[in-house]
Amino acid sequence: MSENKANSSFPAKVGKALVPLVLIIAGGAAWSYFKTTAPVMQRSTPQRKVAVVDVQTASLGNARAVVSAMGTVVAAREVTLKAQVSGVVQSVADAYVPGGRIAKGAELLSLDPADYQVAVKKAQSTLADAKAALAIEQGSQNIAREELRLLSELSAETVAETDLALRKPQLQQAQATVASAEADLRQAMLDLNRTVVRAPFNAMIVERDVNLGTYVGEQESLATLVGTDTFWVEAVVSLEQLALIDLNHPGGCPVTIRSQASQGQWGGKVVQVAGKLNDSSRMATVIIAVQNPLGTMAKPAASRLMIDDYVYADITGRELNDVIELPRAALQDDDTVWINSDNTLDIRKVTLAWKSTDKVYIKSGLTAGEQVVMSNLATPVQGMALKRVDDAAESAADATAGE
Repeated sequence: MSENKANSSFPAKVGKALVPLVLIIAGGAAWSYFKTTAPVMQRSTPQRKVAVVDVQTASLGNARAVVSAMGTVVAAREVTLKAQVSGVVQSVADAYVPGGRIAKGAELLSLDPADYQVAVKKAQSTLADAKAALAIEQGSQNIAREELRLLSELSAETVAETDLALRKPQLQQAQATVASAEADLRQAMLDLNRTVVRAPFNAMIVERDVNLGTYVGEQESLATLVGTDTFWVEAVVSLEQLALIDLNHPGGCPVTIRSQASQGQWGGKVVQVAGKLNDSSRMATVIIAVQNPLGTMAKPAASRLMIDDYVYADITGRELNDVIELPRAALQDDDTVWINSDNTLDIRKVTLAWKSTDKVYIKSGLTAGEQVVMSNLATPVQGMALKRVDDAAESAADATAGE
């Protein structure tokens, strides 16, 4: 029985010993299989990435700077009419309303003239009395002179011709009375004429202070007028911009005025620069004259320039000689431009002569004939590869033709 147990345990021991060996052989075979069938990674040289860009050839020339500014429309002439005499307002012109226009010398309103007409008649009567008294005195003087002559002939002694004997003081007094009466008449006529208030210049009414039936006293305000022949635009510019405005330009630098609120456009001229800087902004104020901003009385303008309107002013500045003009988008940070130099990127610093809202004018740092990159580059690096859009299009066309 012991022999049977010994015989049965031997195969079991052999089987246990062979299992690990079989597993090892199977694992080695699987590893060998996967190694031989795995994909092989081929190393290749990375290709250089080329950015396709649009370029513009730089050209040298002359340009004229345009200074863009913002300003406010103000009156070149503004007056407040005041009554020179007192009275009740008897009539007003049809244009005597805010915004109404009236020609120079036209009647704006009138006061009741009755009292002043009476004053004129009294002054005329007083003058007539004074002239009559003067005539009588002149006759009395002639009589006195004749009496003195006769007295001298009848008297053995010489009779002196004194001023009093010849009534010269009385004559001077009568002449003075006439002169005073004439002055009073002139004053009465002036007061009568002042009952009619006329426009001192071509004007627009800004404020109306009285109306029909209103009693006004001397020096009381009647209306505020602004001249319509010329408006001013007070535009604010920096000192850098001011240097580009030719203040000695014959007739003033031309200016184009555009309203911020409407589609109107007007022409103007720079006439002066204010004598001080703005306290807060430290900028200069340029005064621009706009002629006939409302049109003429016979032909009003379709678009009216309004007092206190905010406007844009494009001022024609000095001429810039030998500069390169480029779109504003071509200028990068720190006053640099991107140059396509033999299909590589050259980031170059330039010196500006002037820059506006949409243009830049380069004075130095860029040469005529060079290609300025106009496309946007996400990560520009000095020396990176470039290719022009035209060249890329030609290469694509050649490739298509070759197929």
